[in-house]
Amino acid sequence: MRTFLLIAALLPLGAALAQPANNNVSSAAISAKAAAASSPKAVPPGANPFRIGNSGPSSGPNSASMLELLDGAKLYFDMVNETGGVKGRKIEVLQRDDNFEVTRTIKNVEQLVDVDHVDALLLVRGTPHNEAILPIIDKAGVPLIGPSTGAMVLHKPVKKMVFNVRTAYRSEATKLASFLALLGKQRIALIHVQDSFGDDVAEGIVAGLAERNLKPIGVYKFDRKTVDIAKLVPDVKKANPDSIVLIGAGQAVATGIEALRGQGVMAPVATVSNNASTGFVKSLGGNATGVMVTQVFPDERVANVPLAREATRLAQKRNMQLTPAMMEGYAAAKVTVEALRRCAGTCTRADLQRSLETLDIDLGGVRLAYSPTDHSGLEFTDLSIIDRSGAFRR
Repeated sequence: MRTFLLIAALLPLGAALAQPANNNVSSAAISAKAAAASSPKAVPPGANPFRIGNSGPSSGPNSASMLELLDGAKLYFDMVNETGGVKGRKIEVLQRDDNFEVTRTIKNVEQLVDVDHVDALLLVRGTPHNEAILPIIDKAGVPLIGPSTGAMVLHKPVKKMVFNVRTAYRSEATKLASFLALLGKQRIALIHVQDSFGDDVAEGIVAGLAERNLKPIGVYKFDRKTVDIAKLVPDVKKANPDSIVLIGAGQAVATGIEALRGQGVMAPVATVSNNASTGFVKSLGGNATGVMVTQVFPDERVANVPLAREATRLAQKRNMQLTPAMMEGYAAAKVTVEALRRCAGTCTRADLQRSLETLDIDLGGVRLAYSPTDHSGLEFTDLSIIDRSGAFRR
């Protein structure tokens, strides 16, 4: 288990695979006593921290996006801890590596909830992974904030303990299909992982194309574990698509694009925002240029969006380059802190759930509001393309 107090004295989280930040996700936590001595607004010694739990792939081939999400959350939590925390308490994140395996996610969350007694879960990564932990969080009454998935099952019907921050995949995919149609694409092939995530996104793509009186010229599915995309390529090539939507985890999409290019399929490829990380770009290698990726947060380089400007300022202080995935982590951390600040009483898990359910805030030019009948968070989708320098351009 990786445990870290998110305060300025720690070096930034990161990974060489994910971005040009220092890789210190496993740094030891600095003591509360040392933190108190370093800041005039420090938390009184002995104050119990708010404990926030995370399970996700913090190592291995699918770790890039997870690490960038944590980097973004850390930026905001660090700033809050440096200025006295929330209600005189620091925020402590307990991160458990699940290697993107559902069975490990379940074990991690059981440990975080029942043994570590976290106040909430944050940014748990993956659609089937989040689906699998729903019974655990419902039984324990632990809020899940900003799950790093846009699965519709977490949006509708409303899940009492789930508070989404990012846009739903189905909505995002519907808009992606419309974007492609507006670009004049008529022969769109769909390749997706055969699991609840892939099925969810595929439904959105089909719906978006139907709005334009189009349908995929072919739908091809691959196994999540074996990523057997290469065997699908001959049929895709025969269909002669003018564009391809490829849905899967970052490494699977990179493998798929390599297989397509290796067999002479040169149609442009689009994927969705679960791959909006610099680590994904690096995994593409020489195939990165021209790949389209949907984005579900405002452009991190646009200074007139207060959320982006604020996050950029904090990232620059730590010599970090802000990324789309970091924006997601940053926004989720901001939602968490605002809910803790407005939490009544001693801020039990139940108190925090009630605080979240009445939250209506401006995150910085981006409004987020929950209610007992709506835990969907933001509704924002944009299209980016990876340029020759490896940057996302919108």
